Amino acid sequence: MGYLIISIGDTMKKTLGIMLKVLIVTLVIMWVGLIVIEYSRYQNNEPMLVVLKEDTLSYPDGHVYVYYGLGYKSITYERTSLYGKEFGHIFIKVRENLPKK
Repeated sequence: MGYLIISIGDTMKKTLGIMLKVLIVTLVIMWVGLIVIEYSRYQNNEPMLVVLKEDTLSYPDGHVYVYYGLGYKSITYERTSLYGKEFGHIFIKVRENLPKK
């Protein structure tokens, strides 16, 4: 049995490298644009466009709603001890109590 060996020339390698770089840069620009749009919607009290996961945390004095996006999340506090909202990176933690002064 013979094997077919395909050789990619130097110009083809350079072209594929450039195409890959352009693709990565385009995806990063689109991701940053999505974060800007989502943050704008957050500030206008509109729902997120991309929600990958949604959690509801129950407390004796209310609820906390957590919406996960692509590398960011939105947290809405509807508790008597803590009311408000936050938007940030995926690693921000849900506040349990009021921040100490």
